[in-house]
Parts: sequence; C-alpha cells; structure tokens
Amino acid sequence: MRVHLTGLVAIGLLSCGTPTAPPPSLTLVPQWVPQSPDTAPFETGIRPWPDAALNGVGGIRLEWYALDPLQIGGYRLYRADTTDSAGIPINFRELATIEYGTTAEDTAFVDEAVTHWRTYYYRLHALDRSPQRREGPPSAIIHFTLEPPPIPLSPVGAVHPDSVVFRWSNNVGYVVLRVFEVDSTAPELPGRPVWVFAGPPRDYSNPRIPYNADGRAEPLQAGKLYRWRISRITVGRPDRGATSFWQTFWLRQ
Repeated sequence: MRVHLTGLVAIGLLSCGTPTAPPPSLTLVPQWVPQSPDTAPFETGIRPWPDAALNGVGGIRLEWYALDPLQIGGYRLYRADTTDSAGIPINFRELATIEYGTTAEDTAFVDEAVTHWRTYYYRLHALDRSPQRREGPPSAIIHFTLEPPPIPLSPVGAVHPDSVVFRWSNNVGYVVLRVFEVDSTAPELPGRPVWVFAGPPRDYSNPRIPYNADGRAEPLQAGKLYRWRISRITVGRPDRGATSFWQTFWLRQ
C-alpha cells in the first residue's frame, strides 16, 4: 500500500510539476510605408488626410507593411507631441490598438486628434498572438506637422472646355495640383491621373492655375468625370504640409 501511494505521488509530481515554456518573444519589427515624392500621382506613407476633416482640421494618415498574420495578432500605435532638450521625442502614449480582422484597414491609421502647426511623432509595435498581446520591438519613429489646407473653389460641376482654371482660397505658395479621371459610378475611387502640376500659382493675391499650364496634361474629354485637389508643400520638408478635399467637375457638351 505504501508503494502504491508513493507511485501515485510520483506520477502526480511528473504530470503537474513539469514547467510550461513561455511563448517565444516577438522579434518582428513593423516597417513604415515610405512617403511618396511630392509630385507622385498616387500618394503613400505619412501625409495629410483631409477626408477626416469633419473636425475642421483633417488628420494625419499613417501606413505600414503587413507582417505575417500567423505570427502576430495586430499592432499598437504610440504618439508623442513633445521632445526633450536634444529634440528627442518623449512621453509616448498609446494612440490605438489595431487587432487583425477587427477594422477595415489593419495596416493603416488616421490620427484625427491633431491640430495645425503641431508636430506629432509616431512609433509602432507588432503584437503577438498570446491573450496578453505582448509587444515586439518598436519601429522607427516618424513625424509630421499638419498645416492649414487650401480651400478648392473651382472648377466645380459643369464647366466650359476653354475655362478650366483651378482656383482656391487660403493661398499656400508652392503647390501640387492633382487631376484624375474617375468613374462616375464610383468617384471616390482613385481613378486615372491626367495631370500633376507642381509650382507656384500665377497670382498670389488671386491664386489660380489654368489647366495644362505646363503643357504636360492629357486633353480633357466631354462626358468624363474629373476630380482634383491642391496640396500645400514646402520643398525639402516632406515632414509638413496640407491637402485640400476633393472637388469634381465635367465638361459641358
């Protein structure tokens, strides 16, 4: 009987005392999508996001490359808006946790809690698939300063083919103008670029740019729908800027 009990104790010690190895630490580091050049037809990376302008300011859009969903469960984004005496960002706070499969986009985020002329710094971590969602190593830190956007005025709606002149208020100096041909059944989709202009307006007191001012635009066609917007940029400073909301127009028959 004594031997039998001893055997049970031994079995119990073997079955309950074996330590469980903790899951390995996550080593994957998120990588930001590079910011596109000022004159790229299609924009990528950190940039102004006027589609979030319900707050009167707009937002800052961030984009990163997807990591293996079999290894990670999502991402955690941190933000800071102060630096120390050496210019190093400090006091990062959690801005958002993006779980795989719970949002329309799990490799992008629009920060709408921003103000003009303030610089925001961002850091991203991947999360493992454990219930605790442990963080992996941090990404590089990126930053952006949102400026007041230009307000597009014309062309809007039906316009004469010979009077397509782009006008806006809130003069911004050097600009990038993008014009796209879009599908009238889905005008919110990117469409096809027909002109990208970069430079200053003709008159700073009454800013305007005639279509094809640089001779590089495709001819506009009747029956097609177009949309356009103006971006404010500072040459050599891709870390700051502003972009107007989209306007649409078409040529009168």
